[in-house]
Amino acid sequence: MLTSLKNFLNRIWRDEAFRSAAFAFTLTRLIVLGALLLVTNAHREVKNIPALGGPVDEVDVSLREQGILQRAQQAVVAADAVWYLNIARDGYEKQEFNTDQQHNWAFFPLFPLIINAAARITGEFPLTASLLSNIFFFAALMFLHQTAILFGSDNAGAARAVFYLAAFPTSYFFSFPFTESLFLLLTVASFYCAQRQMWWRAGALGAFASATRLAGLFLIPALLILYWQRYRGRGLRPQLMSFGLMPLGLIAFMIYLRQTTGNALAFFDIQAAWGHAPNFFLRPLFNYLMNPLVLAERWDFRLLNFCAVVLALVCCGVLLWRRRWAPAVYGLISLIVPLSATLSLQSMARYVMVIFPVFFALASAGRLHCWDQIIRVLFVSLLTVMTVLFALHVALALA
Repeated sequence: MLTSLKNFLNRIWRDEAFRSAAFAFTLTRLIVLGALLLVTNAHREVKNIPALGGPVDEVDVSLREQGILQRAQQAVVAADAVWYLNIARDGYEKQEFNTDQQHNWAFFPLFPLIINAAARITGEFPLTASLLSNIFFFAALMFLHQTAILFGSDNAGAARAVFYLAAFPTSYFFSFPFTESLFLLLTVASFYCAQRQMWWRAGALGAFASATRLAGLFLIPALLILYWQRYRGRGLRPQLMSFGLMPLGLIAFMIYLRQTTGNALAFFDIQAAWGHAPNFFLRPLFNYLMNPLVLAERWDFRLLNFCAVVLALVCCGVLLWRRRWAPAVYGLISLIVPLSATLSLQSMARYVMVIFPVFFALASAGRLHCWDQIIRVLFVSLLTVMTVLFALHVALALA
């Protein structure tokens, strides 16, 4: 039995996808965990020392004290995580639809359902949800490597794509109670299955994706392109029916909302309570360029979000130039829709980091050693800073 286990572990370790994911995951999650622990266990005291010019901050950091887990729980429960955890505990609000205030109908149900099921075992919600997010993220990184190979990358390029995504400046969201990890896993795995002609699995994963975020529907046009490239000129085939599975997650949520709020589109209409309204998708970029010296504003880290959008647009353009139609279409739709829903760039870096085809194109740029080192140093440095700001609950790092 020990020999069989040893052989199994050896096979896993020889797998390039596993090794790339393990390296990127371990390094970046240690950065995230280290920053979180240091910040949440720092005790600050301001003392007036005239010899040093006035007030001085004295900071003690100790991991020996009790309550580390409690402080970690408090740190990760912020922004949208509060909504997801409350839904997992208490369910959705059951009342007539209104936009007088923000309601939890805006948040899709699959992630809270999974948290609820796991919490029945652990008896705890925030850290359970964070553990789930990390598990989903590691699995997503493995699928990302394999999918990059299927779309023409070599092992080195796939490994770069994995690392760049894991080290992206806002990738700390992958480790906390947010939907990013689950959604990334479902969308990458759906692409992987479609590229390997496992259409029914791709459709089922798409259904789960549309129960996680509205953006799960963006898989449909992208995977239809893959289907057309595979079967064009061969007439209708049974596999085409697999695309009918993809909207089922959203449809089930809409039926539930109709029964509980009277409005099947409550998830969409409630966005007005957050100040979202349709506009031309380039307008948020123009708004930033009109006043580029305002680098951050309340919840909007404008400079980072602007750079993330521009990077994504360039990468999608590269994919189009290389005729990678399906990943390019998925990336462009995933950019244009959120940009069309608000006048600001708030949260756009979070949206970009789950648009995995962006990192296929970015990995191509990393073939030049100098670019690879620049991207790695820049991403890791920003990830460290942004994680510290998140742990401090600074608003621009929470969005």
